[in-house]
Amino acid sequence: MGSLLPITLRPMDFVRSIVRPIREFIYPPVCFVCDAPLTESNSRVCGQCWTRIRPVDSEDELYRVMSDRLRVSGSIAHLVSAYHFEKDGVLQSLIHQLKYEAFTRIGIELGEKLGGVVAAMAGFPNVYGIIPVPLHRLKERERGYNQSEFICKGISNVTGLQVCPALLFRKKYTRSQTQLNAAERKENVGDAFEATPFGRSVIQGHTFIVADDVITTGATIEACARVLKANGARSVIAASVALAE
Repeated sequence: MGSLLPITLRPMDFVRSIVRPIREFIYPPVCFVCDAPLTESNSRVCGQCWTRIRPVDSEDELYRVMSDRLRVSGSIAHLVSAYHFEKDGVLQSLIHQLKYEAFTRIGIELGEKLGGVVAAMAGFPNVYGIIPVPLHRLKERERGYNQSEFICKGISNVTGLQVCPALLFRKKYTRSQTQLNAAERKENVGDAFEATPFGRSVIQGHTFIVADDVITTGATIEACARVLKANGARSVIAASVALAE
């Protein structure tokens, strides 16, 4: 499947998409994390660095606590995640480069890793599409892109599920969640999202995955799920590249 609306490259991303292959022809690509020469052209992270990222499994205490917390909210039926987020670790470096240095290719690659987890999920065949957590239009204009859209693209590459970036929008410009506690995070994003007119015509009766880079308290992804359920979604699955404590 494709996408209900395509993910488009902004002008600077288009320039980077042309310049980067030329640069990599002149200067062979190196690992985003440790600068070691890459032997696999389809990856931007060396094998050694991938082994330094700890995967999540269903027996992990962090996964069980977060999964229970999200299910208790009543809006989220299931949680899927690929890795543990560790401060100053490899994954933190990759996500920083994705969000703040326009290395969008790593977002696709991380999404492909998450896509493998999604594809193994029992309810996977019933999913209608993947929704990236929206950025406010001012934040997206400032950054030039929504990093979650590239994660969704990676999930789609593996699963074939369509990416649905036009069903929700962020109506409220919220402050960064980074320094907020759980209660402050929930209040900060509580009414930040809304279904688009197009979304209201599509959401009813369908199951969706809402995807983001990192889930810490679940407040943001839960706020998105509430909007989907209020507009008639059958079920909502939360997905993240990583879980943070």
